Amino acid sequence: MRISDGLGASASQRRQAFAASFCVSADAGHAVHPNYAERHDPANRPALNGGPLLKINANQRYATDATGAALWARLCTDAGIPYQEFVSSNVMPCGSTIGPLTATRLGIRTVDVGVPLLSMHSARELCGVEDPYRLARVTEQFFRTAA
Repeated sequence: MRISDGLGASASQRRQAFAASFCVSADAGHAVHPNYAERHDPANRPALNGGPLLKINANQRYATDATGAALWARLCTDAGIPYQEFVSSNVMPCGSTIGPLTATRLGIRTVDVGVPLLSMHSARELCGVEDPYRLARVTEQFFRTAA
């Protein structure tokens, strides 16, 4: 808000800018750990080097909605990058991201994505070598499309 104030934007112009904006909230997500495979939904099996994750949660722990999912699918297709969907198992609650806060407080459409990791929040997190590169390529595609 301070930037828009500094540029002399009115409250209406700020609301218009937020309505025309899109946030890609990017961090990490859970890949299926071979030692804890039962903690994942049997129909949703994110793997290392399978592509970046599109994070979806019915309890709104992530901000991805149908519009965001469609945008992400198009960006990945246009960049030639595979992606995976991460839907947390109903029996184990998941963490959250800044995505829901951004979407709710600012009214900016948001999609939550990330790199699949094993052992998230441990001293030895690891990811596939391809996934950070692929996430960077899709992010680059987002900025090309948005420009």
